Amino acid sequence: MINKFSILVLFLVCSCSINAQTTTPQEKAEVYHKANQLKYKYTNTWYWLFGTEDDSYKTNRNNTVAWELEDGGWYTGIGKNDTYTGYGVQYKLKSNSYIFSNWKDTKPNGLTLFQDPGYSFIGTYKDDAKNGFGITKWSNYKSFSNENYKDVIKYVGEYKDGIWSGYGVIYFIDGTCKSGIFVDSILTKELPKIVVLEALGF
Repeated sequence: MINKFSILVLFLVCSCSINAQTTTPQEKAEVYHKANQLKYKYTNTWYWLFGTEDDSYKTNRNNTVAWELEDGGWYTGIGKNDTYTGYGVQYKLKSNSYIFSNWKDTKPNGLTLFQDPGYSFIGTYKDDAKNGFGITKWSNYKSFSNENYKDVIKYVGEYKDGIWSGYGVIYFIDGTCKSGIFVDSILTKELPKIVVLEALGF
């Protein structure tokens, strides 16, 4: 009798623990949805990408530079004392990649465009990571896959600290898509695509 009772208690504890782990992201998604649903309808995307006009976007043209990089690449744009300090383009020869951004301390900041042979991104950076709205596109011959999703070719939506976080849509190589609210790069709450796009400001 004691053994059966112990097994029952263990089963209930494990079930509660597993349930708590699965509901936590769902609860986060529900809270996010209630707080942000169509909050800035038809305006989000614009302000995420371009922000508001202020002094941080006024650069000194006298600081325009054209530097060669050690790997054979180059940077041209605003710079001072070997530091990227405003709008400019960096090319890396090894990865054959281009990055256009409003650089801050040689780190991408604000509206950023990135492109290499298998991957492209347009969106906003903050603190050297994707933050805010962004569109990521993988090439058809090199789609994105991880333990949660296979053959993703595009993500349109919100980022936080470089991961999918908030409203978003993922598109697959077979033409299908999934949309809703992402928590830690996992689609936690599914929503109709039109609802998500409206929440993003499209």
